[in-house]
Amino acid sequence: MMRQIILPAAVLAASLSQPLLAAEFPATLGWSDRTALSLPVSGLVKEVHVRAGQDVVAGTPLVSLDPRAFDARLREARAGVQSLERKRAEAEREAQRAEELYARTVLSNVELERAHIEQQQVDGQYQQARARLQQAEIERGYSQLKSPFPARVLAVNIAAGEAISATLQAPALVEVARAGVIDAIAALRPEQAQGLRLGDRVEVEVNGERAAGEILALESLREGGYRLVVRVKTGKDWLAGLPARVITP
Repeated sequence: MMRQIILPAAVLAASLSQPLLAAEFPATLGWSDRTALSLPVSGLVKEVHVRAGQDVVAGTPLVSLDPRAFDARLREARAGVQSLERKRAEAEREAQRAEELYARTVLSNVELERAHIEQQQVDGQYQQARARLQQAEIERGYSQLKSPFPARVLAVNIAAGEAISATLQAPALVEVARAGVIDAIAALRPEQAQGLRLGDRVEVEVNGERAAGEILALESLREGGYRLVVRVKTGKDWLAGLPARVITP
């Protein structure tokens, strides 16, 4: 006959209240949102404003091209628009006058149609000139490379006086990563990744120091397993490449 063992209520309650053991995964720190920045225009580098290791705010100029060629194209485009504005206004007046003469049976259908065709041609030339002006303004804005977000400069691959060409593939001028945060990256087996969700709060430990983090990505790898990315907001002097531990609740 089997004997039933009844645990005291205090012992049972204590056992149920015991927290689950935390899981720990070895990880490596990596830069957050590492980005290679380039310019979609060609030109001569006039000035490099930053150095590797420098922290910058969003919108900080990183590299400036010589603006003279861009300014010249911009002036030329503006002059073209101004010239065609006068020609366009004149063509509109001529078309209106032709319609008035036609209404009084002074002008033939052929002459009226010719006036309308002339007006349409000049208007088309005007719209093309405005498009060239807009393109020149865009290229002038691209003559300076700026930081897209608060960033740490990781590498500067250009120097003043060098020419860059964006004809085939724009070269990477400056490499940056998002400042104030860093990622802990761990390789997990499927059973380790089970139960983890994006946005889960975890901890990351580096050299005995811990910081709160959040699961940013859980990428399924083709060869099997998962790549866990935890983003940590920290003011600590943690650098990419340092070994770390991800600790889940």
